[in-house]
Parts: sequence; structure tokens; C-alpha cells
Amino acid sequence: MRTGQASRTAQHNALFRALERRLPQPLFDDPWAHRFLRGRYRLAAALPARAVAGLIDRRWPGPRAAVCVRTRYLDDAVRDACADGLRQLVILGAGFDARARRLAPLRGVHVFEVDHPDTQARKREAMRGAPGQVTYVGLDLLRSSVETALADAGLARDARTLFLWEGVTNYLDAGSVDATLRAVARLGQELLFTYVDRALLDGSMEFEGGRRSLAHVRALGEPFTFGLPPAGLPAYLRERGLDLLEDLSLADAAARYYGARRPPVSAYYHVVRARCRG
Repeated sequence: MRTGQASRTAQHNALFRALERRLPQPLFDDPWAHRFLRGRYRLAAALPARAVAGLIDRRWPGPRAAVCVRTRYLDDAVRDACADGLRQLVILGAGFDARARRLAPLRGVHVFEVDHPDTQARKREAMRGAPGQVTYVGLDLLRSSVETALADAGLARDARTLFLWEGVTNYLDAGSVDATLRAVARLGQELLFTYVDRALLDGSMEFEGGRRSLAHVRALGEPFTFGLPPAGLPAYLRERGLDLLEDLSLADAAARYYGARRPPVSAYYHVVRARCRG
């Protein structure tokens, strides 16, 4: 992202969520997403949702539905954690995530939203007056310690804590991902996160819409910079104090929510559940 500006990919994701709630069989309801949209994005969200979603899927097959599938998968996992006694939720790279406002089970949970100050400023402006117990933590994960920032923000070390890291690792570098995972393993009980298959980045495997996705985010000034090999993920996480519980490509996760006639979903994007060992 460019200094002084909110993330443009965050606004894309908000558009996808705003459209989803107006489709015939939405995977979730996000009544806040439209608040983050400006200019052409706001206009697109006001047009017939099915037509706009179809146009996006034809021009950039995969990312729109992938964002919606991962949103639903992570929503379900957060609800499960709340039912199991969750007391704190830390959303790393929160972007325009509105879960603290739209998921009823989170009303009794202290939510910490960690993000780059520029994106966070736009978020706080849009959510002014909204209900929910949210502590905003301004942080650049490429340059600062998440453990120190959360301690300063009042994270309770003895409370059941879930970390959520959605749509972020692919914009970081190996060192910052490593440091963040090790901190999460010490601070929480469970982690939900997403990653991009490294094969997309090194060109060793072709994915539907993959090249177009790489070119698109590069043109936005927010290129993919980090990926992981699915086969090596269990060992990678173990070395950092985490145990893999589930790793699904979003194309596979989509089978839970769509019938046979599902839209294109990016198979190079994965969603993960992991247990923290401390």
C-alpha cells in the first residue's frame, strides 16, 4: 500500500462483501461493507449485484468468490470459538473487517484490531458511532512487534484468545510472517489465517485466474510477496509453536457453501486453523 492511503485491496474486498449480501443466496451478511467504499467502488456496489459479480468473475476469475468463501469459513470458526468460551479476538491486518460489529457472538468478546495506521484511520472514520467493544492498535507488521503493541494495548495474557489473520501474509515477507507466527503462538490459544500457495509466485503451477490476479495486485501497488508450500505447512507451523488443525484451498472450502454451479474460486488461496502451543 502507498503511505498515507488506505489499502486498495481492502476496498476491493469490501466491495465483494457489499455485493455478496445482495446476491440471491449470500454466504453471509455484512451491512457495514458499503461504508468503506468510495468513487467507482461505491457506484459498483449500487448496481445490480448479480450482474456486477458476474462481470468481475469473468474478468478476474477467482478472487471475488474466494474472499466471500474465506469470510464465511472464518465467520463460522469465530462463532465456534465464541461458543467455546472465547474472551479476546485479535484481528491482525484488520483492514475493513466488520466482524466486531456484525457477528452477534462477539458482543461479549474484547476485539483488538491491529492494522497499518493509514488503513485504520479510514476504518475508524467509517465506523464512528458503531456498537462493539474494539481496541484499535496501529501497527506496521513489517516494522514493529505485534507482541509489544498488544501488551501496550491491554491484551490479557490469561484470557482465552483467538488470532485471526485474513488476507495479509501474502503482502509481507518471510521474516515478518515468522516473527508474527511465533508471537501468536505465545499469546493465544488458536490461530486462523490465510496464505497463498508459493507455486503461484514461483510459477511452478498454473491456477485459474492466477496470472491475472498477480498482475492486478501488482498494478495496484500491492503485489503478492510471500507464499507457503501446502505440503510443508505442518512442519513450518510446528517450528513456530503451532499445530495444524486444518488447511483448505478456498476452492475446496467452497464445496461446503456452494452447490455444483459455484462461481470460480481461487485455488491458490488457502485458509488454515492452527492450535497454539505457547
